[in-house]
Amino acid sequence: MADTTLTLKELTKLIWKNLLLIVIVTALFGGLAYGTANYLLPARYTASMDFVAKGKITQGGFTKWQARSQNEQAANGFQNIAISPGVIDHTTNEIDNVSPAALRENITVCSTPRSNTYTLTVTSSSPEKAKKKLKVVAKNFKKEFKLEYKQGRKAMPTKEMRRMYLKPILPTVLVKSIKFKDKTRVVKSYPNVKFAAAIGTATGFLLATWGSIYWRLRRSYR
Repeated sequence: MADTTLTLKELTKLIWKNLLLIVIVTALFGGLAYGTANYLLPARYTASMDFVAKGKITQGGFTKWQARSQNEQAANGFQNIAISPGVIDHTTNEIDNVSPAALRENITVCSTPRSNTYTLTVTSSSPEKAKKKLKVVAKNFKKEFKLEYKQGRKAMPTKEMRRMYLKPILPTVLVKSIKFKDKTRVVKSYPNVKFAAAIGTATGFLLATWGSIYWRLRRSYR
């Protein structure tokens, strides 16, 4: 039976001998992956806008852990407002051919670590649609926030009650207002063409190299 073991030196010579084939297969797979991601898959675009939340601490100061926790809780609260019936219904009434369920799934609010800045994002099938939806959602978001804030203020205990009953509780932040920044960003969020091309290129290289080694071992075995 023939020896089918390849040394590192033999493997290097084999790759060098089949270098042209490996390059062609690698380029072919990379090109196919790039073309598929860029031209065949349905594209998704995400428009985003930052806003600043202003408020005051109702009790004491914050440790780093408490500040991070409050930041995340505020982001969750803003997310609930962004996908609330008030925002969704008003937005779908202003924009034609928009499904409330689809719109709700494509709206997100995320927080910036150690900051009172948050980001509102809306995803759609084109940059223009994403930007238009974001503009309308942001407008309705501000209106809904004001309503939520007024209702929250009515439900808040008085200062005397907070001093008496809430003093031992961890500090909380009462968000009083939000202000959107003028800059709007639009990026292609799906598919990631560069990532797809890199995966295709790597796959082509591995398959071409493995194929060269396989045929070399098969000939040696015979």
